[in-house]
Amino acid sequence: MKIIRMNRFRTVALLLAAALICTGPARAETKVGATVESRLLVGFKVDDAAAQAWMPEGWKAITLPKGPLAGANVMLVLMDRHLILDPEGKPQTPSSGRAAALLSYGVAEGQPGPRLFITRVFEPAPIVDPYGNSVPAQITRSAQSSVGADGATTRSEAWVVTPESGGQIAVDLSFASGTAALVKGAEALPYSAAKPEFHRIYRYDQMVELVMSAAMDKPVAGDVAVTVDLPDMAAMFDGSQQLAAILSIPVYIRDVFLP
Repeated sequence: MKIIRMNRFRTVALLLAAALICTGPARAETKVGATVESRLLVGFKVDDAAAQAWMPEGWKAITLPKGPLAGANVMLVLMDRHLILDPEGKPQTPSSGRAAALLSYGVAEGQPGPRLFITRVFEPAPIVDPYGNSVPAQITRSAQSSVGADGATTRSEAWVVTPESGGQIAVDLSFASGTAALVKGAEALPYSAAKPEFHRIYRYDQMVELVMSAAMDKPVAGDVAVTVDLPDMAAMFDGSQQLAAILSIPVYIRDVFLP
């Protein structure tokens, strides 16, 4: 994984978070598509038993032990897919759209290292359901960036995920932007919690900025409000959950493969 350092604020620790998601060597694969996205990653510390309830049999949910995401055992990824391409690089139909996913890391006896599991995907129609656990949802995003005469940049994002089954996820964030890090040549192997032997291979480049990290004692340089009200995840988000980290990913370019 090639890393280009762009910031002076705890860059090494920030990239540890990226390293947690980048696992596995190159292998035989079939390309199934590509995306150009903007993302927001929100890490939570929720009740251990509640997180465990969403893991596949034989796997134990873990709390991340180090880096800016230390303390998180559930992560919410909000995705604004500006361009969705087929394996030949042509725009799919639809060629853009939003999605959201909840994920956790787990370990199992006899398995090498932790495994990243997608526990729930929220998608607008038409549902693609790549991991066998998608639910239909309306997803909206508004984003704004302003630059002052002194070059200071303020960014804001507001996301609302409304599943058809009821409930809502809402994230409202405004922060003074610092300097990002550019991560190139990263790889992730997310597995399905519903079909635990199924996984896809993501190879991606991203620009990422650490907005908030409880582990690093870095508060948001601005304001944030996060609410998760999902009936079937009430035990996980019962009001006792804690915000562990926020990563802003304004540029995320990904190739998707099947093994």
